[in-house]
This record gives sequence, structure tokens and C-alpha cells, in this order.
Amino acid sequence: MMSFIKYHPRSNTYVIEKGAFLEEDLILEGNLIVGQDVKFWKNLTVSGRLELGKGSIIQGNVKARSALICAAAKILGSIETVSELVLLDGTWVNVVSCEGDIRVRPGCTLGSVKAGGTLELVGKVAVKRVEPLTKVIIRAE
Repeated sequence: MMSFIKYHPRSNTYVIEKGAFLEEDLILEGNLIVGQDVKFWKNLTVSGRLELGKGSIIQGNVKARSALICAAAKILGSIETVSELVLLDGTWVNVVSCEGDIRVRPGCTLGSVKAGGTLELVGKVAVKRVEPLTKVIIRAE
């Protein structure tokens, strides 16, 4: 395992130090907390919960059971989650899909979005395309 990835056995959680740089696909069994400004050149797959740090960039695709994408993070490929997905302020994601609920904070830019549950848009959010059968809730801040 790379030196900038730590593992916490009791919570089955991996932690990637801020500013790290990953050139290969990363597949982890467990949860993952990603520090600030981490760059992934390829895909990220996590069997548990993902917390993607502020300002991090993922060039490829992301899969996780559930995810919290922190402010100003970018996912240039797609993100797929099973239970829930929360996108914090100013996040940029190309393709979003979740079997459960998606909550999107102000200032986010999304390409296409598909939610099995509800898609909640808070404040000003730019969404190019909402897939058919997605239930949308729009709230002011």
C-alpha cells in the first residue's frame, strides 16, 4: 500500500493524506476519507462510504456505497452510489447516478443526474440533464 494511505482497522477506514497524487485505479474494501486537494488520474472504487476532500479531482469514474463530495471537488467521469450521495457547494460532476437520494448544495455543476430516490437541489445549481423518472425537489437556501 502507498505510504500516503493509512488504514484504521476498527472502523475499516482508509485515509489518504491531503495533496496526494494517484496515477493508478484504486479499489478499496471498506470506507475511504480523502484529504484536501488529492488528485486521482484514474478510477476510484470503494465498497463502503466515501468522503472526498475539498478541492480534490478525479479524472476517472467513482463507485461507492454512499458518498459525501466536499466543496469545490471535481469528478470528470461519473459517480455511482447505492444508498445516498451528498454534493457540497461548488462541486463539479459530469455524470451522477444513485439508487437512493441525492442532495446537491448551491453552486454545483452537474452534467446528467439520475436518482432512484429523490434529487434535492438546494439554492442555485446548474444541471444539464435530469434523467427520466427522477423525482426532483427544489429548495431555496
